[in-house]
Amino acid sequence: MQQQQFWVGVVFAAVFVSFLMYSINKGKDLNSGQRVMLKILSALCAGIGAWLISGEAFLSLSKNIPGGKLTVSGTAGFAIFLVVWFTFPKGPKFEPLPDGTRIAVPAGWTFEQVADACAQQDSSVIHYDGFTAQEMKARLKPWKLETKSILEAIEQLGSITEQRGAVREYDVKKENAKYRLKVKG
Repeated sequence: MQQQQFWVGVVFAAVFVSFLMYSINKGKDLNSGQRVMLKILSALCAGIGAWLISGEAFLSLSKNIPGGKLTVSGTAGFAIFLVVWFTFPKGPKFEPLPDGTRIAVPAGWTFEQVADACAQQDSSVIHYDGFTAQEMKARLKPWKLETKSILEAIEQLGSITEQRGAVREYDVKKENAKYRLKVKG
């Protein structure tokens, strides 16, 4: 019975290692929920595999600390479970932001309002150079923009005015925390 349990443990450990290798290669960008599930599964599988392989091996760890004695005891499976649980790598502190920017232009908003709102999303300000009052007040169509950056979104605003050509072509540059919009020509 003992030898059979050992081989079941070896097969279980091999499947576990294969699972971890697959998870590491396919799951490079795990979100926090997936990372917790992987941590739980890894610790459980390691503990069960160690218990199956070692059988009744017993662990006893104690240390004197100020005010008493700290003692942890259990089987080898429990020990391996704890080792995996406490040494499992932590993920990033914050979830990575998705690449790109999504902006929904509300009905009735002007070129200036939307450009200012875009800059505010990037904690920046805008300097307008060469725009007329009519261009600043040009109404935009209700629109959804999906771009790689705020700068690219601001570049595209002139092409979604309600009246075609209401805003002349312009260049957009970002200098530190300031977007500079300058009419071409």
